[in-house]
Amino acid sequence: MFDKVLLATDLSEEADGLLPCFYSLCPDDDTEVAVAHIFKDKEDGSSSFKKVQSRVRAVVAELRRAGYENAREIYRSGEVFEQLTEIADDEDAGLIMVASHGKGFFKSALLGSTTFDLARATDRPLFVSKPVEDAGDELLQKNLLHRILVPTDFSLKSLSALDVIRMLREHINEVVFVHVVERSRSQDDLEDKMKTASNRLQELVDEMKIFGIKAGFHVRKGAASKEILRIAEKEDVSLIVMAKTGAGLVKGLVMGSTAQNVTLNSERSLLLLPPENAADD
Repeated sequence: MFDKVLLATDLSEEADGLLPCFYSLCPDDDTEVAVAHIFKDKEDGSSSFKKVQSRVRAVVAELRRAGYENAREIYRSGEVFEQLTEIADDEDAGLIMVASHGKGFFKSALLGSTTFDLARATDRPLFVSKPVEDAGDELLQKNLLHRILVPTDFSLKSLSALDVIRMLREHINEVVFVHVVERSRSQDDLEDKMKTASNRLQELVDEMKIFGIKAGFHVRKGAASKEILRIAEKEDVSLIVMAKTGAGLVKGLVMGSTAQNVTLNSERSLLLLPPENAADD
């Protein structure tokens, strides 16, 4: 599924954490990976370019030592968001990987952060690494696939996350499914919707058990993004995998409000899947 990957690095400490995440999401060492660094200004031949080039080449060398022989470097100059989008198109990347710089980084996202611009606009799967708050939690740092949270409204778009789970099933420890009922006409209608959701989620849990994956689910009522974030913290998940759109979204929009709010406020790493990854409803 992710046979070509664009790994964007600004050579920060946060970006250093992308490599373990890459190994988790792309266990096949035949994966092609382009390590990209974007300069704000043209730097070819300068001393600063050579320093950056040395560090990027060290990342590429580490990937090759890990068995990923199809690893190489790419340099561009200009607006980071525009350049990464262009590179992803040129490389036909099946996955873009970027690192968040902490909660404050996303709090300013609406002012134009590179990561949020990518999340809103790209039509490619996007992985956003979030810093691990508890440095002592070595398990979550080492295994991105330890416990995955999958929100779903049961549309085919929202269930595109199942393709990722099926692809990586041999490496996943546990999956937690979430459905949130946001609207109901009456108490009876609410209870009916929650019961129906429970039955459908149990089917997904049973499928995971066939794969040998531990699984469970939550059905909640309220605002979808808030409930998803609450459960992510309660379950201490290592990764949230969700489609950027679901049922009922206005056609043509790339990112729905639920995915946008989760992206802005989650303290957990995210894998955002575009609607093009799933069949139309």
